[in-house]
Amino acid sequence: MGMAPRESKAAVKKKRVRRTIIILLVVAVVLVAAVLLLRQYVTENYGSTDDADEIQSVEVTTGSIISTVSGSGTLTSDDVEEVTIPSSVTISTYYVSEEDTVEEGDVLATVDTDSVLEALADVQTQLDELDEELEEASEDAVSSTLTSSVSGRVKVIYAEVDDDVSSVMYEYGALMILSLDGYMAVDIETTDYAVGDSVTVVDSDGDSYTGTVSAVSAGVTTILLTDNGPVYQDTVTVDDTYTGTLYIHEPLKITGYAGTVSAVSVSENTSVSSGTTLLTLSNTSYSANYNQLLAEREELEELYQTLIILYKDGAIVAPISGTVESVSSTSSSSSSTSSMTGDNSSASSSSETTVVTINPNTSMSVTISVDETDILSVAVGQEASITVSSIGDDSYTGSVTEVNTTATSSGGVSVYSVVVTVDKTDEMLSGMSASVYITIEGVENALLLPEDAVQTTSSTSYVYTEYDETTGELSGMVEVTTGLSNGTYIEITDGLSEGDTVYYTASEEDSSSFSFGGMDRSDSSGFSMGGSNSGGGMDMGGNAGGGMPGGE
Repeated sequence: MGMAPRESKAAVKKKRVRRTIIILLVVAVVLVAAVLLLRQYVTENYGSTDDADEIQSVEVTTGSIISTVSGSGTLTSDDVEEVTIPSSVTISTYYVSEEDTVEEGDVLATVDTDSVLEALADVQTQLDELDEELEEASEDAVSSTLTSSVSGRVKVIYAEVDDDVSSVMYEYGALMILSLDGYMAVDIETTDYAVGDSVTVVDSDGDSYTGTVSAVSAGVTTILLTDNGPVYQDTVTVDDTYTGTLYIHEPLKITGYAGTVSAVSVSENTSVSSGTTLLTLSNTSYSANYNQLLAEREELEELYQTLIILYKDGAIVAPISGTVESVSSTSSSSSSTSSMTGDNSSASSSSETTVVTINPNTSMSVTISVDETDILSVAVGQEASITVSSIGDDSYTGSVTEVNTTATSSGGVSVYSVVVTVDKTDEMLSGMSASVYITIEGVENALLLPEDAVQTTSSTSYVYTEYDETTGELSGMVEVTTGLSNGTYIEITDGLSEGDTVYYTASEEDSSSFSFGGMDRSDSSGFSMGGSNSGGGMDMGGNAGGGMPGGE
């Protein structure tokens, strides 16, 4: 046989290229198939990565929803009683120590009776001196009548019988106003007149008066007319062309500062002369000096009574039941117990020394800061939940007892202090940190949806009730009316019923996530499918949030 013809180098090279292409095509097919299989596996087990698979569905459920304002602070004991004695009295013996439990009326300490007698003599001397000063100051009492110091015409009377003088003065700045020169005046915006021109002024009742131009300046003409008849602040017309408001040309305000109006002796538009009685007052008080002396005497009377009780009992007794929080570290006051006179006597006898403090152990308070966006929602009496981390996870029910409307600045934001009070437990101690959640508003048996499921515009809110899996499109738009929101869920007050299904595009934090490393899939959708509800938590941003609020 003859030898087969040997292939040329070009033919061999051509075959190699063909085989390489075939191999590459096979590899490509295998890779495509692998990708398709992997994609199908992921789609079946973890959801597609298409936008359509980010669509979530949720049923309208019934539950409760609340909105809260939150803050934190430290516990402080309420109604702690400070037991005090005059600083000139000496303690003989204490019968209690810190943390002792006492009942109302228990003896806390005994006092040195000699020091009490010295203090009584000192206070009596001060009372005698004050009585002399009060006698002198009593001549400065407010007069029971108000009279006119000049002649004029009564144009305005603000005070009425039974009015409090100071209240009338606060509201109007005067009890009545007199006209002194016999003229009312009106200003009109024009320069068409000259000084001395006569004009016709017509009041709101149609009565006419002759007026005279008294001044023309800066585009304003001033016209004077009689004060006998025209009414103060009435709107008048000048020459059927210009209008203005009447005022008193030369007014005199009648003022006062104390007492009650018992009679008004004049009427509007009447003439009065110097010395004419305008008002009669009752319940007039004394001068400021007299009142100050009287207040000092009342304080001394209370001190005198305290000393009498100390002298009679010879001891200090507990005014309330509770636990002794502190006891003075010395057995006597730092002040000298010798008899004192003059100005120094007043200061020493009037001052007091705290000897024992007693905690009734009934309630505690927490003061929190609330910013300006929430303070108008907070009111006394609102329920609050208090947790004390050092005690445990238990929640205690309290209430708002004080809302301070004076702001302070914190980081450029106005904040207000709010006091919440809670019944004290044995575990609660002053200084413990506490978190407070004040219930601002709550709705029971509300129809609820996640906030992400509700779309909003400037004029309306709506939801989608239909979803086409083929096209991935949402439809079935239904307009809804929303109510209370807690930042996570929102109340639906109209447009939907319980059990209705709503579709929406999940936000990034709600969408499913997965990792290829171990095929570990985590679902952080933030709501429970099938309508099951979990108890709502509370966040620190001022809203009750967390899981779905508790259902029925």
